[in-house]
Amino acid sequence: MATESEHSGPARRLRKPGWKDPRLLVGILLVVVSVAGVLTLVSLQNQTVPMYVARQDIALGQKVDPAKLRVVDVRLDTVQDRYLSAEQPLAPDLQANTLIRSGELLPVASVGGRDPRGRKPLSVELPQELPVAVGVGTRVDVWAAERGSDSTTYGEPQRLLESVEVSAIRELDSGFGGASGQVVELLVTDEDLPGMLSAIANEARLTVVYNPGGAAK
Repeated sequence: MATESEHSGPARRLRKPGWKDPRLLVGILLVVVSVAGVLTLVSLQNQTVPMYVARQDIALGQKVDPAKLRVVDVRLDTVQDRYLSAEQPLAPDLQANTLIRSGELLPVASVGGRDPRGRKPLSVELPQELPVAVGVGTRVDVWAAERGSDSTTYGEPQRLLESVEVSAIRELDSGFGGASGQVVELLVTDEDLPGMLSAIANEARLTVVYNPGGAAK
């Protein structure tokens, strides 16, 4: 009687797949596609563009030139068009039309040479120190007390300006032995200019008051 081994015949050996085996080709293709997809995703996530950043505060009306800027590579995605790109040279007559703070990207809407609200910088000399909270970009009210007829007294203060933006502050340069104080630059509209110029011309006592809740005008 024949045994089971005699009927089964010689065992069939497993053969390694060759290069023409479709299963091997499909596997290689899947690996290549997967790696290419990962590399593309990483490349898109790390894509940066050179943009201008302010080295220092740039006040309204100041010229925007390379000395005030530096270039950094950043990833902005869909908002890239809102900022000034370093891939293009700066226009020779470019000016700031609003305050640009040190370390900020340059919004396209903030350069061009004209304030969108038609404000102009007005320098005001103050014999007293400004409040500590007042800085470039903050908002203040300006009060004026008219000089009395005897030139030694002042009338009741009246508010001339409300919620105006401070664009620059510097120490008053009055020379050796002169009075101390500060010069504050305010952004005012044409409607506000007559009252302020009259107060300055008549040597009214001007006081700047910090207005933390002031809204843009």
